[in-house]
Amino acid sequence: MVLDHRKHKLSGGTTILARPLDGNDIVAVYAALPMGTLYEADEEAGISQLVQSVLPRGTERRSANAFQDRLAELGAELDASAGTDVGSVTLKATAATWEPAAELFLEALTEPAFAEDEVASEVEQTLGALEAREDELMTRALDLFREVFYGDHPYHKPAIGYRETVREVDRDQVLAAAHRFYRPTPRVVTAVGRFDIDRLLAMFESTLGPLPTGLPRARPPAAEPGGGTQRIALDRDAAYLVYGFPAPDYTHPDYPIARLVDAVLGGSMSSRLFIELREKRSLAYQVSTLYSDRLDGSFLAGYIVTDPDRVEEAARGLAAEFSRIVTEPIGADELSAAKHYLRGRFLLGVETNMAQASRLAAYEVYGLGHDFGDKWMAEVQAVTAAQVRAVVERWLTGSPTCAWVVRTGTPEFEL
Repeated sequence: MVLDHRKHKLSGGTTILARPLDGNDIVAVYAALPMGTLYEADEEAGISQLVQSVLPRGTERRSANAFQDRLAELGAELDASAGTDVGSVTLKATAATWEPAAELFLEALTEPAFAEDEVASEVEQTLGALEAREDELMTRALDLFREVFYGDHPYHKPAIGYRETVREVDRDQVLAAAHRFYRPTPRVVTAVGRFDIDRLLAMFESTLGPLPTGLPRARPPAAEPGGGTQRIALDRDAAYLVYGFPAPDYTHPDYPIARLVDAVLGGSMSSRLFIELREKRSLAYQVSTLYSDRLDGSFLAGYIVTDPDRVEEAARGLAAEFSRIVTEPIGADELSAAKHYLRGRFLLGVETNMAQASRLAAYEVYGLGHDFGDKWMAEVQAVTAAQVRAVVERWLTGSPTCAWVVRTGTPEFEL
């Protein structure tokens, strides 16, 4: 579906993408800016998430409690987050309350307090979350995979950071990072829902217009993916295995085809990994794929959670399915099913106003064009089995990256 909208540039440089809709009474606002692990040094890992976690906790005018109480009075929700290369601040309100809610949104963006006690509280909560991650073995396997795959590229870090970096964060570091990332306002803000567009633009011009966005942030050089195998041995009742390859990025011509390959391999309960490794061979407690698609540095990986006594068999089964899609042509029915699956996921992914606001913001931040999704979906529908064969031969025949979290004493093996 084409996300028609009006594009407006504020006097300070912030881009506003406004999409008025009358289908419901919800208004979603989404501010996006370059931040995250890509823009962090290793010694400050996790600083982006800390900035975003503290940002909604009070402003220069209101304490954290007063700010949240006002949001509750309006029936509105405000949140902030950061991932690998984009951060966001989001607002969800109703058509009746969007104006006063948007004032709070703008207040959070331009007057965050970053109170010392709130920073300290968030550091403690993050340290607790990092400790809890020790028992999230699928997360640990994926973290290990990224460390091996990306090497010393910034993408190797988990967005939450490390205990040794997070425990050193204080208010001065948070303030410095916030100034660096926001400089001092987001570059892109999108709004979708039932609102008066002229009123919205006037509000944003009044608050954000006088504030310059600064020069565009340069992306660090693209990752040069590595390969190899690393393992963590623990006393656990299950093993977690990740096996993957570099994959096409958003702007690569092979991207739509690779998304189909992902769907065929692990996209659903009718995918090859699920049928072959779980249904037929009973090797998997869980099995699927992960396409970490990005502007650069993407990967396609399969993962399986298995019995610790069947680790080698499961790993070889995972590798065999990646090999089989290279050596055995994909059938017409399988290709058609994957196309229907992707189309359904794409359409369901823009059902809500916030999902549309998020997608518009991502396309703008990455410079993909507002019709990027419709273009690649049209390309997906035209893919042939021969194109799939050519793409898997290009991308899935090199040296894989493997990350194993296995039970202590599991014998070493090579694929």
